[in-house]
Amino acid sequence: MALVATAKKKRVLWLGAYGILSLVLAVWGAYDYWVRIPDHERDFALFASNKEVFDQLEAKAATTALTEGEIRSYSEAKEVLSSFKDSTPEPVPAYDRPLQLWVYIIGCGVLGVPWLVFEIVRLRKQRLELDNDGTLTFNGLSLTGEQIQSIDMSRWMSKSIATVHGTNGERVKIDDYHLQDAHLIIGRIANRFTPDMWNLDATRVKPPEEVVAASDASVGDTSPKDSN
Repeated sequence: MALVATAKKKRVLWLGAYGILSLVLAVWGAYDYWVRIPDHERDFALFASNKEVFDQLEAKAATTALTEGEIRSYSEAKEVLSSFKDSTPEPVPAYDRPLQLWVYIIGCGVLGVPWLVFEIVRLRKQRLELDNDGTLTFNGLSLTGEQIQSIDMSRWMSKSIATVHGTNGERVKIDDYHLQDAHLIIGRIANRFTPDMWNLDATRVKPPEEVVAASDASVGDTSPKDSN
């Protein structure tokens, strides 16, 4: 029976969730950059200018009578300031605009969302198959059993990645983290070349001394136990 490995649903869902999150962050950043921050800057500029007029005229009124125009300006400034009594605006931090632009709009939106969509499409197209005759097919490349020269398992235990080498220099990188049941195909190929090292499910073959130690441990102490 042929063995087939396709995209892991968990991996696709994970990429999709991050794509949605990146899109939300990008929209949030765009709103802050083009709406919230400009509104805040206008409010602060309005508050600061009227606060300056109010303070100057109030200080002058303490020593000198104000003109009619100054009284009008004082009243207008006071009215504007009273509208901010519940929330006095502060200057927009210097890092706020660059943060929204580079992290959220560009990082999450312009770069993040397209990359995640591309990864989902690419992953869903992947199909790894090992036929009964030993032919390996992956992403349009087929290697017969005779064309498979070796398999590199150096990163298998640490990264879940194995690389199949063809006789004509072909390289098929297989990532079990992305493909469901890819370990069964990797195990079948690795067992063919080094049966003394790898089982059919891509687990390591235990050395004889480890097997004996495990067997002894399972036997344990056979002496009678005190039931009291």
